[in-house]
Amino acid sequence: MLSDAMKKTIRKLPAILSIEEVADFFQVVKLTIYRLIYHKNISAYKDNEGRWCILRYDLERFCSKNCNL
Repeated sequence: MLSDAMKKTIRKLPAILSIEEVADFFQVVKLTIYRLIYHKNISAYKDNEGRWCILRYDLERFCSKNCNL
């Protein structure tokens, strides 16, 4: 379960996040986020230009299931 402070922090993020933005949020390297996507631990999609995108809602859902923040 996420704290109210963490929920507010996530809601301040853009509605659609890039791999780099999510990696910065978790303070990990981009490869970690690619692995999460590959193993289907976090939902993502590719845009028209082939870049991975993660919805803020999916980030919040991932944090709720996997983080003690």
